[in-house]
Amino acid sequence: MNYSEFSIHIENLRQSFANRDLEDYLLALYALLQSQQDAVCTPALCLSLLQEAFTASPAPFNEQWLLIRQMPDEGLKTSDPWQYACAVIIFQVAELHRMRGQELQNELRHYGITSETGYSWYNFDPLTLLECGAQGLEDSLGEEVVVADDWSLLGDLLDLGRYYE
Repeated sequence: MNYSEFSIHIENLRQSFANRDLEDYLLALYALLQSQQDAVCTPALCLSLLQEAFTASPAPFNEQWLLIRQMPDEGLKTSDPWQYACAVIIFQVAELHRMRGQELQNELRHYGITSETGYSWYNFDPLTLLECGAQGLEDSLGEEVVVADDWSLLGDLLDLGRYYE
C-alpha cells in the first residue's frame, strides 16, 4: 500500500464512523496498542486499530501523564517505534487534558491554537486529525511511496494530524 492509498482509507473512515471526543479516541487507541507490542505494524493493522478506536473503551487517564510537556525524542522513533507511537498518544492526551476548559473552549480554535507547552494544534476531532495526518504523510513522503511496516507510522500520523492543515 502506498501513501495515497493509505490516505484514501483514512478518508473513508468518515463514511463508517461517527466522530468522538479526541481524548477518548486517543485513550481507546492507546488501550488497543497495549496488546500489539510484538506485532508488526502493517498499514492494514494500523488502519484496523484506527477503526477500532472509534468504538473501543478508552484506557483510564493517568495523572502522571500531565508531567509530560514535550513530544517524544526523535531517537525513540528508530530505537523503539512502538514506544514512540505510544509516547505520541500519551503526549497528545496530556496536552488535550491540560487544554480542557481553556484553549479547547476557544470558538476559533480550528484556525490554530498554541498549547501552554508551546505546541500548535489545528485539529481537535479524530476524523480531521487522521485525515490531516494522512495528507501530511502523503505530501511529505510522496503519494507513490510504499508505507513501511513500522510503528513510527502511527506516531507520525498522529503528530502530523495535530498541526497539519
